Amino acid sequence: MCIGFIKVAKSREEKYKLIILNNRDEDLDRPTAPMHWHDGVLSGVDEQDVARGTWLGMKREGKIGMLLSITQLAHTKSKIAPSRGGIVNSYLNADRSEDVLCSLKENATNFNGFQFVGIERNPETDLFEVKTLTNLLVDEIEVEKRNDACHVYSNSPPHIPFKKTEYGKQIFEDSLKCSDDLNVEQIFEKLLEIGTDRTSCFPDEQIKLQTGLPDNFYQPLASIYVRYPDEKRYGTRSHTLIAIDNNGKVTILERRMIAAKEVEKSEWIDEKFEFFLDN
Repeated sequence: MCIGFIKVAKSREEKYKLIILNNRDEDLDRPTAPMHWHDGVLSGVDEQDVARGTWLGMKREGKIGMLLSITQLAHTKSKIAPSRGGIVNSYLNADRSEDVLCSLKENATNFNGFQFVGIERNPETDLFEVKTLTNLLVDEIEVEKRNDACHVYSNSPPHIPFKKTEYGKQIFEDSLKCSDDLNVEQIFEKLLEIGTDRTSCFPDEQIKLQTGLPDNFYQPLASIYVRYPDEKRYGTRSHTLIAIDNNGKVTILERRMIAAKEVEKSEWIDEKFEFFLDN
């Protein structure tokens, strides 16, 4: 499971054009390269994935792709489905986003459940726009433009959100309602508070329905920060924070876990990137 928080500016007068928090939930020992520049993309890399894909990536011009799985019953997953890991890279490397989104829509049913979030600047307004495509648990598979200032996406479609998604949106909006008064360090401090929030939104019938798990097995999934007992070795293993100000300065922090045998004793490593958007 993963969860992504997005705030886009609705006017040029706002201090920040874009603010993002992404939690990656995964097997704690899954081979993963830290966020780095490669082939013009800044992202981490899932080294176990045949596509060597990513869950969140960015280009220097400000194009961003985020991928979240849609949780589904184990017996409904296809073992021969193509990897979802390459979706973000395909989007970021496409000359025309519309073409890759159209292709993704046409081929969406070939994949196991996913929710893709594409974020780009509008060349006329220079403001960021958000589009999503979800291939499971929806009446129609469509590319949808999202017009709200604040968005939160997890592992269910937007029309049937998990309780933690609704809770997360509320605290995200509350934390950033005065974002114009905050510097980047203060923004990131607030984002990390959200990303490490262990408030349980259990029980959640939507998670139970999608996982098919008994209460004691799905309960750890009902919080923003996911942590199972040590023997399970699954949970939140990285936070990615992005702030882009109205001068086009990009600041990114990746905080990733180096998992220890006793998970609560794990080391967290920070990697920071700063650059200006290409025109």
